[in-house]
Amino acid sequence: MQTQTNNNYESSQTLNQAVTKEALHQQLEVMTRRVLDPNVGLYGPGSMAWKVHGNISVMFGAGAANLLQLAHPWVSQAIDQHSQTQTDPMGRLQRTFLNVHSMVFGNLDQVLESAVRVHNIHAKITGQVSESTGRTKKKSEYFANQVEALLWVHATLWIIALRVHELFYGEVSQAEREQYYEESKLFAFLFGIPEDAMPENWDAYVAWFNDVVDSDLLAVGKVGRELVDYLFTMRSWLMPLLNRHRIHTAVLLPESLRAPFGMPAVTPEVQAKFDFDIKLIRNVMKLVPVHLRWIPSQIEARRRLKGKRADLITRMTNKLVYGQPLLVP
Repeated sequence: MQTQTNNNYESSQTLNQAVTKEALHQQLEVMTRRVLDPNVGLYGPGSMAWKVHGNISVMFGAGAANLLQLAHPWVSQAIDQHSQTQTDPMGRLQRTFLNVHSMVFGNLDQVLESAVRVHNIHAKITGQVSESTGRTKKKSEYFANQVEALLWVHATLWIIALRVHELFYGEVSQAEREQYYEESKLFAFLFGIPEDAMPENWDAYVAWFNDVVDSDLLAVGKVGRELVDYLFTMRSWLMPLLNRHRIHTAVLLPESLRAPFGMPAVTPEVQAKFDFDIKLIRNVMKLVPVHLRWIPSQIEARRRLKGKRADLITRMTNKLVYGQPLLVP
């Protein structure tokens, strides 16, 4: 099933380019010059990035971010043909979290190492599209290190994360949105996305995101639908949680993508369940200890900056989430 759109969105020449190894290192040099303290890394305790992405509530938007990514045919094709999502879902999840959280919470060495590692993985991800969806034609070539595909994934992560944060903690100011967006550029540089490929400010960034959603660049085909069906049924013992998260995902998704992905319509009953869960989680988060409010890599990073080693609970949680006890050895 495909999304039906009629939009004039067109990719620019910059967005169509591939990120080469040379281009990546150029962006890493730009990023490094903006880092004030190598031990802190990209952001630090006063950043919007740590405030938003370091809170466990960010996981509430995981389903929506994943589906938005899979709505891009190149992303769904790459995952279907190259990923271990269905053969080793936990391993793939751990590796993804390890790389992304190393970039956000690691020291500069950790950040650079993760950026190069992810680029090298992406450089091997090329192939032919197996079906026609939207403007993407069957047997056309795709490659993971395309600027536009990388920027789309970037937008799904940063825009959905802030929307979820505001659901639980209230709207942030426009100044905070702009700070958050400027911080997001450092993350974009880690994938080789050049600054001139990014919209001018937060509002332009969201407008670009909405233009892509309304365009035929996004389209849900058989491959994307099957991947989503697997994600929401992959473990029988998780079904009660996954069924509830299906509701959260449906509400957070743009309306045009709900039916193509098999998500429920947002009826008053569905919206009421969503609102109930938001209120419940918001109240619970006020009462739980820090290890249940923050993701473990933020706790480790804050202790690292104080010259302390990660505590036992954090090391155990790290082992579960990342497959290793310490993010920064």
